[in-house]
Amino acid sequence: MIEAPLTWGQRDVWRAIVAAEPQEQYLNLARLFPVSPVPLERAHRALDRLTTRHEALRTRLTGARSAPVQALAESAGPQVEIVEGERPHRVSERLLATPFDYWNEWPLRVAFLVADGLVRQVVLAFCRLAVDEPAADLVVRDLRALLARGDLPPHQADRPRDLAAWQASADGRGHSDEVVGWWLEEYARIDPFQLTAEPMRPRHMEATMSSPALAAAARTVAARRRVASSTALLTCAVSLVGRLTGQRTCGMRVTVGNRAGRRELVSPIAQEGLVVLDLGTPDFGELLARGSQAAARAHRRAEYDPCALDDALAGFGPGVRTFGRFDDQRRARRDQAPELDARQIRQAMDKTDLAWTDAMDRNICAFRLRVAGEPDRMEVSLHADTGLLSPLAIEAYLLDLERLLVEESLV
Repeated sequence: MIEAPLTWGQRDVWRAIVAAEPQEQYLNLARLFPVSPVPLERAHRALDRLTTRHEALRTRLTGARSAPVQALAESAGPQVEIVEGERPHRVSERLLATPFDYWNEWPLRVAFLVADGLVRQVVLAFCRLAVDEPAADLVVRDLRALLARGDLPPHQADRPRDLAAWQASADGRGHSDEVVGWWLEEYARIDPFQLTAEPMRPRHMEATMSSPALAAAARTVAARRRVASSTALLTCAVSLVGRLTGQRTCGMRVTVGNRAGRRELVSPIAQEGLVVLDLGTPDFGELLARGSQAAARAHRRAEYDPCALDDALAGFGPGVRTFGRFDDQRRARRDQAPELDARQIRQAMDKTDLAWTDAMDRNICAFRLRVAGEPDRMEVSLHADTGLLSPLAIEAYLLDLERLLVEESLV
């Protein structure tokens, strides 16, 4: 067994796990996919080669809970179920339903769904200490190839331990110090605010809006203003925060993949960037331009020691803080051309659905806006601390986001 420090991305995940315990299973990540029928023996052999190929899949924690480190094994035997006659989504829900045992369980649960003695579908459930969303997709890609061909070329990407070693080096610490310094400068620009509601039980609630109108409006605004639809959504999200808090200069954290030069690395390397936006302009086009520039700066400064950042920001006190987190999880980030005209976008608003999708007592994040869905129907989930936003305010925020972008698309 080899021990190594946690990477900065893993430290972020571990803090989220500790904050959400004992409900941290919401962090687990799943993938399910069909495969060309293969015998069980071949499927098991492909899984063995997969865990040998990717160090993260044979890594557990060791050491104290207050300061765990990676424990890297030469081989791994993840939990495998052989399932017949059960729907893949039900299998996925079952594998995701419980937290991982981070010290004793491998960070991957597997189900081979069989019919007539052959594996026809695969369900993977991951611990977030092993993968982020892009890394999970890499694992699926490699397992598909191993099932189909039986072997893959040697893996040339850095390993998580290599990344951890660089981060612990003088060069890595210097990089982190520089980024933390930039965050301090940006943080100082954010106007203080106080916003409280009466907390409820459970304390944290999530609503999800499914909206074809928002999808069409975002693409229309993006094409007209020559920005990404993600930038249009982020800018609207921050401007709505300003209306809630009364801030002229607002801050919101965004999820940054950090995959430049590390596209083949299986490890959670995404971290948060900081977008600070001056809302002091009535012109939405100008606001979008500012949002695009702020997002670009945030993506360049999103790799740092999260513990060092927390220590540095603690000096600002509780009255000065970012409002939450924006996470665009859509896999296809390149926007398609708009397909609906103004009349059709208005009509599409009648098809908007809003539902409550999650509730829990504890969470590290007080406000998280997650964007997902397909090009023709966007799904936006708002997870908020009810001590920050009431349930009615959560619903209103989502509907205002749709309305704001739709109005802009009709100009």
